This record gives sequence, structure tokens and C-alpha cells, in this order.
Amino acid sequence: MAPIKIGIIGLGATGPTLGPGAWAVAAHLASFTPSPNYEIVAVCNSSVESAQRSIAFHKLPPSTKAYGKPEDIAADPNVDLVVVSVIVTSHHKVAKPVLLAKKQLFVEWPLAASLREAEDLARLAREANVRTIVGTQFRADPAVQKVKELVQGGAIGKVTSTQIQYSPAMGPPDMWMDAAPYYLDFKSGGNEFTIAFGHLLDSFLYVLGDFETVKASLSKQYPIMKLFDMSHGQITNPAVPRTAPDHIFVQGVLQSGAVASINYHRPGALLGKNFRWLISGSDGEIEFTLEGYLQIGNSEREIRIKTVHEPSEVRVVEWKGEMPKHVESVPFPGQNTALVWEAFASGREGVADFEDGVRVHRLLDRIAREAGSPYAEYVEEM
Repeated sequence: MAPIKIGIIGLGATGPTLGPGAWAVAAHLASFTPSPNYEIVAVCNSSVESAQRSIAFHKLPPSTKAYGKPEDIAADPNVDLVVVSVIVTSHHKVAKPVLLAKKQLFVEWPLAASLREAEDLARLAREANVRTIVGTQFRADPAVQKVKELVQGGAIGKVTSTQIQYSPAMGPPDMWMDAAPYYLDFKSGGNEFTIAFGHLLDSFLYVLGDFETVKASLSKQYPIMKLFDMSHGQITNPAVPRTAPDHIFVQGVLQSGAVASINYHRPGALLGKNFRWLISGSDGEIEFTLEGYLQIGNSEREIRIKTVHEPSEVRVVEWKGEMPKHVESVPFPGQNTALVWEAFASGREGVADFEDGVRVHRLLDRIAREAGSPYAEYVEEM
């Protein structure tokens, strides 16, 4: 099969880091370079000159086209699929020309800065009848795939309840990098609630389905943040107010009838693993724990199960499968993204599309509205 020809919007002339502007390098470039399924043929940045610098910096082939406008890369007949890896406030305006050109499209999570914009992109994708991907890559993690397989296969019978405790591995809860202040702003659309919590919600919905009823409490336990420079770690602003919540408690009843509770919290010092997901059923219980980063792979993961069929035994479930070498070779933080691209090329499970993205956006809006003031008002203003 001929490789899918890729155009990337937002490829920085930088090395693979976790800082702003470098995700396309750390996740997508790292996934595409060793893969036989993809070929990068074009780059689009804020100017043609910027795109040319990125092409030269990453030693892409001389034939790689450089563009300065999304409309131009969308119009390139040699591009099969466009990757949008820019700040979320630009997702809609950058992605729209690609869909109007009827090109396949990947957009990072969050799909857009608001539910309204996300729904518009999903509508355009349906009208164009093109394949889409939204970058909620935790669902592609082999451990998440195994949990879903166990649940759907009836390993614990009918699911009766579930509970998650999650504290993201993002450093001190009262500090954040000064290059991404939008992460503290609820109305930016790209903040702790929509990004870190949103990634978790996508996999929750993927495994167990949506909420029928939901109640929520959102809180800012660290209302004043210290900003620091990632290059040297020094504080650059000691007092920046935040509007995005850092504690998120959600409870409700799922459409399946199961009772659910999600606890997202940020302690100063964490006791135990930072992610624990219990799924209880009529015939047993599954425990999925993780230590490290949630959606970007390369973390310590364990699945345990106990059932009425083996009441005296807690069994550790093997979740690791064989990976193609070009996926296994992708370093942190890109491996789950590489798994998404592998699944997309082969038509396997683990790829979220724009409809899935809209589903998460809708649930986030429901949670914010249920939490009341000021979050309900913020949603109305977006």
C-alpha cells in the first residue's frame, strides 16, 4: 500500500520537548519518520519562511513543500491528510479550509475552543465525507484497549459501578510554565479542565459509555499560580490568578445504568499511584492503575481482576502485545500517538474521530453547567 501523504500545520523548528509548539515534533514527526505507512510532503506554519526553517531543521526531503496559509496546504493535490497541531484557539480557523477542500484531517485535542466550534467542524467533516481523527490518544494505549476488551467480553458480568481517582503528573499544583498561560484560563478552551480532564473523559466514554445523569463540583484550590521559565526553572511571575479548575469531582448514572464517580485532584504530595480506575460488576472487579503520564504512554501500568469464578485469586492481566518495530521505537512522549497512527492506517480500534470529540465537548459543557457559577457563565460566554 502506498504511504499516506501528510501535511503538517504547526511543525516547530525545535527538538522533541513537552513545551508549547513542540508537540508536532515530539509526537507526530517522531511517529511518521520511521513508519512505512506515512510520508511527510508539506509543512505549513505562520509564514512560508517559518515552514522552510522547520523543513531544513528536521532535514525533511528537499521536495517537501512549504506553506504559510492553511488554504494553500489544503489545496496541495499531493497531500492526502493534514495534521493540525497548533494552539486550540486557532483549531477551527485552521481546520476549516482543510475540510472545505475535502481532505482527511487530524486535529489535536481539544477539537476546538468551544462546543459550538467543535460541532461546526464535525458538521463540515460529515458534509465532506472524509475520515477524521481527534488527538485523544489515551484510548489507543494497549492497557486501555485491554480494559475495554475485558468489560465488553463480560469478564466481570454487568457493570454496576465505577470510580476513578486521578492526579496528573504535572509537577507542583501551584506552578505552571510561563509559555502556556492559556492553560490557566477557562475561556481559552485549552486548559486543565478541557485538556488533562478531557483526555481522561474520552477514554472513560470509550470504555463505559456516556452519562445519563451527572452532578459536578469544580474548584480552584490553587487560585494564584506561579509561572516559571522551562529553560532554567526560575519563577517569572509569582502571582497569576487562574479561572480553570484544578479539582473536578463528577458523579452520576451512566446510560448503562451503572453508577459512576470521577475524582480529579491535585495534592501537594501524592500518596500511591496517580491513576486508579475501578470497574465493578455483577461477577467481579477490574482495577487499572497507572504511575506517570496518562495519555502519552511509557508509564507504569497494571490491570488486576478478581471474579466470582476465582474468588480467592486476584489475577494480574497481561496487556502488552507485540508492536511493530517502527511504533515501539518511538520515544516518550510520542508512543500512544504512534499507536493512533498505526491504528488509523490499518483500520483498527483506538482512533477517535470528530464525532467522538464532540461527545467529550458536550459532556465537559454539561459538567461545567452542573457545577454552577462561575463555570456555567463561562460556558455561556464561549
